[in-house]
Amino acid sequence: MLSDVYRNAENKARTLLLQLDLSAAFDTLDIETLVNRIEHTFGITGQALSWLKSYINERSQFIRVGNKQSASKSCEFGVPQGSVLGPLLFTLYVAPITNVIASFGISHSQYADDTQLYIALNHDNAMQSLSDCFNKIHHWFSVNGLSLNPTKSEAIVIGTDARQRSEGSIDEITVGDTLIRTSESVKSLGVIIDSTLSFDAHVDSLCKAAHFHMRALSHIRKCVPEAVALSVASAIVGARLDYCNSVLYGTSKSNIQRLQRIQNSLARIVTGTKRTEHISPVLARLHWLPLIMRVEYKVALMTFKIVTTQQPGYLFDLVKFHTPARSLRSSTKVNRLHVEMSKTVFASRAFHHAAPAVWNCLPPELTNDLTSITTFKSGLKTHLYCRAFRH
Repeated sequence: MLSDVYRNAENKARTLLLQLDLSAAFDTLDIETLVNRIEHTFGITGQALSWLKSYINERSQFIRVGNKQSASKSCEFGVPQGSVLGPLLFTLYVAPITNVIASFGISHSQYADDTQLYIALNHDNAMQSLSDCFNKIHHWFSVNGLSLNPTKSEAIVIGTDARQRSEGSIDEITVGDTLIRTSESVKSLGVIIDSTLSFDAHVDSLCKAAHFHMRALSHIRKCVPEAVALSVASAIVGARLDYCNSVLYGTSKSNIQRLQRIQNSLARIVTGTKRTEHISPVLARLHWLPLIMRVEYKVALMTFKIVTTQQPGYLFDLVKFHTPARSLRSSTKVNRLHVEMSKTVFASRAFHHAAPAVWNCLPPELTNDLTSITTFKSGLKTHLYCRAFRH
């Protein structure tokens, strides 16, 4: 989705993102309809179908309060929430909505009950197309026993600073019979997306959460050995810094510096290093890459997985191998990616620009051998570690 937003911005158009809210979606799935779609739409038959049927059919539930228990009642709707198969089964159930959305020429992305519609505001009929699509989706959900809550849906207009200033703000949009006010930011799968893709709000949220956990860790630091403190720091704070950090590629230096200060403070808490001591040797001893290189690591690793597995398809379509026009001395560098020229700095942050830029800067011994992801990860971290701490 973000790559399409960057591409729209490069073509001098803003993007309207509509995030739909599904209320109690997992509880209202019709089991019989779900089984029919699994069998006839996706062609799952035989033993695999029997396993799925045994998992979702003949389920029962009851309520217990203290020593009192209600009578057991069979479940004719819904899939087990919190289960591994829950999001997958829901995705199979709502899969036909893809054809409904595509018929209006609108792009979308889905994960379980999180559905997003986005369209480039480059023509006068864009808003009408979105409204018509919304009405059709609302009808489809109603027919299939799902509840779409327009009042809890969110909308945001995304574009460059210059485009936002020149075209003015859009305070509200009308979809169907519902008026939805646009927001300055929306949260998607734990990432806060703002109207200019600066990710300032996302970094604010990361810093706030990190400071909370670091204060808690500092209170108990003297009571635990360094190895335990390191594990806690990596699990609670480090994991937050690494989650979806590829979206921070090309973000402002200010955001990177703020996150780097978080990592530096965390390293000082773990090791007991004073603020007057230089932090680079501490990070090197902990084998923690600086934040900017953690972002590069994530982009490079994603690119490796994409060029070796060709999945996910929507990202594989964005990268192309470079084919030289004639034999050059650099022909020993195989598996190079084609770099497209970007018109703006904003557009250069898109994945189809970022992936080749990071990938082609890696040494040939890393990109020439695509046989083992374990070897690649080890070599990539060693390469970035040497770049960060070679002095």
